[in-house]
Amino acid sequence: MPPTVEKDAVLRLREEVRESAGQGDLLRLIGCLRALLEISNRPADYAFAAARLRSIEKQSAKEAGLKPLRTYIARSVTIETMQPYFAVQAAMAGLWLDVSTGGYGSFIDDLTNPDGALCRFQPDVALFISDLGDLAGGGAESARAESGTSARFVTGLLESFRANCKARIVVQGMSLPDPPAGGDIADANLPYGESRAVEELNRALAEACRRIGDAVYFDVDRLAARYGRSRWRDRRMFYSSRLAVAPEFFEVYTRGLIRAIRALYFPPRKVLCTDLDETLWGGILGEDGPDGIQTGAAFPGNGYLEYQKYLKWLAGRGVLVTVASKNNPADVEEVFQSRAPDLGISLDDFAAVKIGWGEKSTAIRELVSGLSLGLDSIVFVDDNPVECASVRQQLPEVLVIQFPKGEPWRAVEALESSGAFDTLQVTEDDRRRVAEYRAQAERAKLENTAGSRTDFLASLEIQCGVIGALDAPLSRTAQLLGKTNQFNLTTRRHSASEIERMACQPGNIAVALRYRDRFGDGGVVGVALCVMEPERCRIDTFLLSCRVIGRGVETVLLWYVAEASRSLGVPVLRGEFIPTAKNAPCADFYPSHGFEKAGTSDQAGGGEFYDLDLSRGLPAKPDWIALSGPML
Repeated sequence: MPPTVEKDAVLRLREEVRESAGQGDLLRLIGCLRALLEISNRPADYAFAAARLRSIEKQSAKEAGLKPLRTYIARSVTIETMQPYFAVQAAMAGLWLDVSTGGYGSFIDDLTNPDGALCRFQPDVALFISDLGDLAGGGAESARAESGTSARFVTGLLESFRANCKARIVVQGMSLPDPPAGGDIADANLPYGESRAVEELNRALAEACRRIGDAVYFDVDRLAARYGRSRWRDRRMFYSSRLAVAPEFFEVYTRGLIRAIRALYFPPRKVLCTDLDETLWGGILGEDGPDGIQTGAAFPGNGYLEYQKYLKWLAGRGVLVTVASKNNPADVEEVFQSRAPDLGISLDDFAAVKIGWGEKSTAIRELVSGLSLGLDSIVFVDDNPVECASVRQQLPEVLVIQFPKGEPWRAVEALESSGAFDTLQVTEDDRRRVAEYRAQAERAKLENTAGSRTDFLASLEIQCGVIGALDAPLSRTAQLLGKTNQFNLTTRRHSASEIERMACQPGNIAVALRYRDRFGDGGVVGVALCVMEPERCRIDTFLLSCRVIGRGVETVLLWYVAEASRSLGVPVLRGEFIPTAKNAPCADFYPSHGFEKAGTSDQAGGGEFYDLDLSRGLPAKPDWIALSGPML
């Protein structure tokens, strides 16, 4: 962009930013800020952007859909100069942060003192940002000799934090020294160089995060290596002001921190929908034919091959990889048959395929309908800017990533940097997901040939097993709470440690439900968390995967909760429904199972309570489902 044109664009966007901020239109403001920072991302631009965001009230942020988080930063380095970047990156990622920064170098007291500043602030999330020298004693040289001591020290800090505070936490790792004190050759060849010591310390930090729960390890060295460790830190600024990141990297650094925070609160997207021509392979199938498209070991086909292998890897992690392409179905099938040795993915790896000449937005709607998912679960990848713009306009919930046309080697980076598939764990249920959706298609075929709905359900040979919520395992239970929207009566996003505390409380009921039928093992599909109160048991959380809704599985889980409550001598089972934009399908769940309205809850959004008198009986258990579990 010519300088005069860029200057005019910046001035215009700044005026639009002022206007949207003055009107309190946060969504428009964020859109304008995003456009402004794509053109000019100087420190002055971030300061301007942060100032406009500060004019917005917290309630307006909540109404606009941003998640408010009380955030405490325990640190041993200077971060004040990065605060505008932090606030702006957070808002653009859907977070509204109320930040309190701990005293310089007070991180030990912050993390270990139950009466200290961190605990008094009662944060939703904490950040622990420190420098190697503050954990290893004398810097990298000491870390080499004392890595074990350093690891025990920092693990103790995090365990103390968890004992004193329920907040989630982001723990930043250490960047490797560059150059190492011993020199490149010695550090690489000695049996115990500085780099190895720092790597071991980082592994200890990551392990400590997994052990304390509700924690994410932020691998800052990965960023430093990507952009150059020798440039990552301005030594003069570090020694003069303890600024650990060079100003030129403030943007990428704070964006990385925000991605780490998001991973603690937002589930990854579930579906990747890819185009074919000039995206999955190079060239146009209808013009170049199966033999003419670019894919395989030779350049530039190897760039497309890398993208294909990445999609297959995502599928192995549980992401539903799908296709929406304007092509002839027979031609596409021929490519996957005749060019199979040159492709890194097969048709069997796709959860669904939409080939035709209709609008891409229509194909995407049909895909999510067939998968029983929402549009906000989709990432759409296409090389055509017109198709991308059309989907953005018609389906704003869909995340659209334009494939770098003619540069397939940049595709994986574009997808990874979006953060769309960031996750803190991959469970066995995730790995089975593609097979489960194929089984779903087989069930649909069977239903179309069954004589009646009852005959169809009986023919599925459904088996459900109740297990403890901590045995699901806990990571799967927390994952379901974090991402289930449609059949979720209260949509409470309890963390893993909160679930564990509820499950361990005497009298509480915390169970998960496993599902299997003649087509395969569906894994853990439901969760119920119930809290014992005087004269009643209250259902705090009740949810079910959309994959099994409508087969009576929800009724079986409710029956079990009611039976367990009655066996504990409780006269009343109380349910609660808190409406959201997505859980309308379960609005009448409790009334349809014999519960009577018992008042309104104080939850935002107008929640309602429903009571079931257990002395009058339980909900009818579907006779086509075989149920097993404790107390049965």
